[in-house]
Amino acid sequence: FTWAEQDQGRPSEVTFELTEQGNAVLLTVTHRRLANRDEMLSVAGGWHTHLDILLDRLHDRAPQPFWSTHARLEEEYRARL
Repeated sequence: FTWAEQDQGRPSEVTFELTEQGNAVLLTVTHRRLANRDEMLSVAGGWHTHLDILLDRLHDRAPQPFWSTHARLEEEYRARL
């Protein structure tokens, strides 16, 4: 699907791919056409946080708080990228 912020020209694009791996399924999320590094860092932290919450829910675990987890992960991505 596409994701457009009001102040951006061309929308970014998100794809979800499911791949069978034995008894499990691999979910790959790809978010393309991000406007700049800051957006890339925010989006990386956001998707990572959402997927961690999904994984916690699938394993009947209480998820970590969204915003504090997102902030921590965004800083980790800032150091990597």
